[in-house]
Amino acid sequence: MLPDSLLEELRSAGEGSTLDYKAERYKFAKASEDEKSELLKDILAMANTQRQGEAYILMGFKENAPHPAEVVGVPAQGAIDDSRVQQFVNEKLESKLNFKYEEQLFDGKHIAVITIPKQSRPFYVTKTYGKVEANTVYLRRGSASGIATPREIYRMGVADQSKGEALFDLLVLDQDNRPLGDHFERAFLTFDELPDYRREQPSAFMAAPNFNRENRHYWREGADYLQSKNCLIRIRLALTNRSTFALTDAKLEVTWTNDGGQPFKMLTADDLPDLPAEERNIRPSFSGDSRTEVDEEGPEPLYLSLLGTVRPGETRRVGEDLAFLPMKPGAYTMKVRVLANEISQPGTSERVLTVDGECQQLSIEELLERLDDDDEQSDGD
Repeated sequence: MLPDSLLEELRSAGEGSTLDYKAERYKFAKASEDEKSELLKDILAMANTQRQGEAYILMGFKENAPHPAEVVGVPAQGAIDDSRVQQFVNEKLESKLNFKYEEQLFDGKHIAVITIPKQSRPFYVTKTYGKVEANTVYLRRGSASGIATPREIYRMGVADQSKGEALFDLLVLDQDNRPLGDHFERAFLTFDELPDYRREQPSAFMAAPNFNRENRHYWREGADYLQSKNCLIRIRLALTNRSTFALTDAKLEVTWTNDGGQPFKMLTADDLPDLPAEERNIRPSFSGDSRTEVDEEGPEPLYLSLLGTVRPGETRRVGEDLAFLPMKPGAYTMKVRVLANEISQPGTSERVLTVDGECQQLSIEELLERLDDDDEQSDGD
């Protein structure tokens, strides 16, 4: 799923050679060949266009220049399955085309997105289908599609063969920049049911505190803080470019799975809960590194970091550490995808972390004792 931040950027960019808005979803189920060929032609044109980054077709968006595109949405009914679009397109082509079809929510509306990475070209159908002619290379010029000239087709081959294979190393480190281990001992805390926090009533000789600022979530915030502190595995990622050319629009995507259905959380390090206060403390908001986020809108949380351009020989570190919080003992698999314009197939890496430790149930008195200990330690620091 595309993060909301990227969709917001795309709706403000305006149509061009790498971006097309469609107010409606393509006709697919029970559609005629001519109607379905519109989808096929647009995907081919985007795939064949010379560019540095990914190309996008956004459905449920209406051009509204000079303002950002209007999000009009498409009906949730009639959603198209990615596997059916993949089969429909690739069974007609001379070589496999990598792309992704997704439907999701954005700005409160149902939308659809086709994402087409940069890859070796040209793409064309081997048999005429609807309005798409056989052995004809379509490409996008500005906001319109057309047929490529022989010179344009020649330049596609020259441009794609001018670079060698993209080579890179993914570094998975701990917070001290040492290679991440694969076995961890942690404590897993649960708590008795926690009520709203209420201050003790002062005596008649004491100044009454300001009950309007009382933090009624203090106990629950404290439990969240202690849970996170005791099970935290902090992970630092970096990418080293060993190619002879730059990797552009590089990004990392991280997801987690587990064998036994154990619960877990994934945050950026800046989003870890702080030691709570008994009074509500209104602090200025801090958004952290805008290039790194955890997207929880999809079926599973996705840690996404945009690295930008990584020059030959350069090591680019992710702006914010990944905070992985296993909530029970077990085996957890971290899956990392490496994407860049020059990488034709996303690089993938998997590693299994085994987490052991004791599960402890704490009373509210034990919770208070631990919070007091941490509060005293922070005052001493």
